[in-house]
Amino acid sequence: MTNLDDLSAIQTLDAENVRGSIELVGKQCRQAWDDVRGIAFPAAYRTPSSIVFAGMGGSALGAYMIRSLFFDTIPVPFEIVNDYHLPPYVNEKTLVIVCSYSGTTEEAISCAREAIGKHAMLTGITEGKTLGELFRSSDTPAYLFTPTYNPSNQPRLGTGYTAYSQFAILTALGLVSVTDRDTDDVVRVAEEGNKAYGLSVPTSGNPAKALAHTWFEKIPIIVSAEFLKQVGRIIRNQFHECAKSFAAYHDIPELNHHLMEALTYPEGNKSLLSFLFLDSPLYSPRIKKRVGITKDVVKRQGMHVEEFVPTSSTKITQAFECVQFGAYVNYYMSMLYGINPSKIPWVDYFKTELAKE
Repeated sequence: MTNLDDLSAIQTLDAENVRGSIELVGKQCRQAWDDVRGIAFPAAYRTPSSIVFAGMGGSALGAYMIRSLFFDTIPVPFEIVNDYHLPPYVNEKTLVIVCSYSGTTEEAISCAREAIGKHAMLTGITEGKTLGELFRSSDTPAYLFTPTYNPSNQPRLGTGYTAYSQFAILTALGLVSVTDRDTDDVVRVAEEGNKAYGLSVPTSGNPAKALAHTWFEKIPIIVSAEFLKQVGRIIRNQFHECAKSFAAYHDIPELNHHLMEALTYPEGNKSLLSFLFLDSPLYSPRIKKRVGITKDVVKRQGMHVEEFVPTSSTKITQAFECVQFGAYVNYYMSMLYGINPSKIPWVDYFKTELAKE
């Protein structure tokens, strides 16, 4: 389809209501924040020697947000595992957080079992099923949520549950600091985003729809830095699964040491690559300067540059502001490509083949 203001056509294509999940991310965060308060954690969980997070795909996105947002305040080493096995140093003094939205992710289940075997301080997040039963049978204090505000029931669109619950768990343990006010602000910013980027806002005044048109048949390259570094990862992953569109993300300052030279060839880069800079006014002065020069380098090599400047006042609200904007853009991209954003046929095929004897 070509008309992103044709609400009837969009609703027909979006049969599983992915739009509803995007619109309700603020309510997801609120539910997770309130629910986690009811979990009783042992006192030892407050003083781990290190934190290891285990999760895959959309279920791991919250951990990446935490690593970026609280990089300078988390008091112990924090490692993310996207695989079957925990690091060898995990022991009874390690806090292990395992997240699988579905509760059936085999890598996450493997890590949870290893954590139990190593007598680690285990907690986690899941809707239930196998991982939920493992938590129950081992008396693990964990967040087993009911995804009331994720009508599509797609894990990548339940960021409020899988990400914000991790914020809430680590806050309850005194390992990061997120406040009630922060949560109120995240919910408010999400509601404002719906008003700015929602389906009822016409393309002429909707930055998310406009960027989707710009990126149609292009390869999006998302560039971010500092506390927004891993937000680029989240937007990229959602492009892959919702829009079925290849995308990439890079972070400053690392990209300044290699990527700028890589734009020369092939010649098709000039017409195919399109950059989005997540450009926060809260970046440190040195990073702000790098962002400006990097934009100039990309433009000088003939490539298109867009920017998204979050307007909220804190790092945590800006992170969710960017995630929500990216979710709307990739949703509209899926509409332009004429595909149902909920379906993931190749992932489903892979899981079916993997399960065969």
